Amino acid sequence: MAPHRLRYLALLCLVCAPLLGTAMPAGAAPPPRPLCDACGDSFESTAQSHGVSVTVTHSNATVAVHKNGSATWVVHNHLSDSAGAARLRTNESLRTAIADRAMWDTELLRANVSGDGVITLRYREADFAQQSVGGTVRTGEFTEAYGYRNLDGLGADRLVVVAPEGTRVGWAIDGATISDDGRRMTLTELNDGRVVTFVPRDTAFGPLLSLLAVGALLGPVLAVKALAYITLPATVFTLLIGAAAGGVAWLDWDFRRVQGSAGRVLAGFGALATTLSLLAVTGVLRVGGVAAPLFGAGTALFLCGVALSQQRIRERASYRTVVGGTVIGAGIALGVTITAAPLFARNGFTLPVLSALLVLGPAFVLFPVGYAVGHGNRRLAMKTAAIGFVLSVVPVLPVLPAPFGLGVLFIPVATAVAAIVAIAGMPIFLAGVSLGVPSSGR
Repeated sequence: MAPHRLRYLALLCLVCAPLLGTAMPAGAAPPPRPLCDACGDSFESTAQSHGVSVTVTHSNATVAVHKNGSATWVVHNHLSDSAGAARLRTNESLRTAIADRAMWDTELLRANVSGDGVITLRYREADFAQQSVGGTVRTGEFTEAYGYRNLDGLGADRLVVVAPEGTRVGWAIDGATISDDGRRMTLTELNDGRVVTFVPRDTAFGPLLSLLAVGALLGPVLAVKALAYITLPATVFTLLIGAAAGGVAWLDWDFRRVQGSAGRVLAGFGALATTLSLLAVTGVLRVGGVAAPLFGAGTALFLCGVALSQQRIRERASYRTVVGGTVIGAGIALGVTITAAPLFARNGFTLPVLSALLVLGPAFVLFPVGYAVGHGNRRLAMKTAAIGFVLSVVPVLPVLPAPFGLGVLFIPVATAVAAIVAIAGMPIFLAGVSLGVPSSGR
C-alpha cells in the first residue's frame, strides 16, 4: 500500500475510534462501589480485608462542597460493641490504614473512635465539583456518566450535601430533601443519579444557570455522540440526493410543462399517504409505528400541494420562501402527528412521535433540495440536503436511541431510514424541481 494511503487510513482510524468508543458501552466496567466508600457495608469489607471484623449498625455522612470544587467528607460509622471496635480504638496505625483504604480518590485527614463506638472519618476530595457559568458550581459525582463509574447506591444510611458558601442547591437528586435556606440536600437513597448544581444564593436565574452549567458539561459529549450517530445517515441521504440530481440532469426533462400540475400531484401524494394511514387504523393495512407520521406528513403535503396549485404563490417562489414554507410544512406535519398519535398508538404514544421526528424533517428537506436542482444549483442542493438532514435529526438524538434500546445499532437503523426517505420522497423532490425551473414568465 502506498505511504500516503497508509497515512489516510491511520487518520481515519484516529477519527473513528473515539467516535465508536463514545457510542458503544464499555466492555469491562470497574467493580460496583457506593458513593460513600467509607460508609456501612463498604467500610466493613475494607476492615475485614485488614483482618478486623466490625459491624456498622448505622452510618451517616456530610459532604461540604467548596467554591473551588473540593469537598470535605465527614463520615460517622456506628459500630456494635465488639473486639474489632476495640482494636480500632486502641491501634492508631491499623485504624489509619483501614480509613485510608476505605475512601478512594480522597485524602484522609483524620480518623478516630469515640468511647461509645463511633468511628469518625474525615477526608478531602480535591475534584468533587467544578466551577461553571455565572458563579455556578456543578458536580457529576452522583451519576455514573460523569462521576463514579458503576455506582452502587448511596452507601450511607443518610448523606447530607452542603452547598458552597454563598450558594444554594440548584438541580437536586430526585427524592432528596432540601433545607429551607437551600444550603443542604439530604439523601437516604440514590437510585437515579444526575448532575447536581449549586447556584448563587440570591440569583433569580437559578434554573437557567443550572441548565447552562449542565449543558456545558454534556454538550461536548452529546456533540461527539451526535457526530457518531448522524455521519453515515447524513452521508447516505446526501449521496442519494446527488444521484437524483444527476438523474434529473441526464434525463433533461422539461419540467416547465408540469409546473401547474406539480401542486396537484403533491396534494394527491399527500392524500394517498393520509388514506394509507387511515387504512392502518381500520386494520386493512399493517404499517406499524409509522401510521401516525404518515398521517401527519400526508396532511401537511396535501396543504402544501393546494398552496402550490395557486399561480400567484408559484410566481413569488424563491429559495428562501421555499425553505420557509418547508419549515412551516414540517411543523404542521409534526403537530398533526402528535395530535393524532393517540388514534394510531395501539402500542404506546412514544413510538409514533419519535419515528415522526426521524422521518418528517428529512422528508420535507427534499422540497428545497429539489428547488435548488431545478434552479441549476446542484452544489446548493447538496448543501441543503446535508445541512437540512442534520438540523432536522440532531435535536432528537439525545432521546431517540434510548427508547428503542439500540445504542450504537441506531446508526444502521437511521441510515436505512435516511435511504427510505430519500427514495420514497422523490415526488416531493420532483415537485421542488418543477417549482425551481425558471418559467418563461420568470
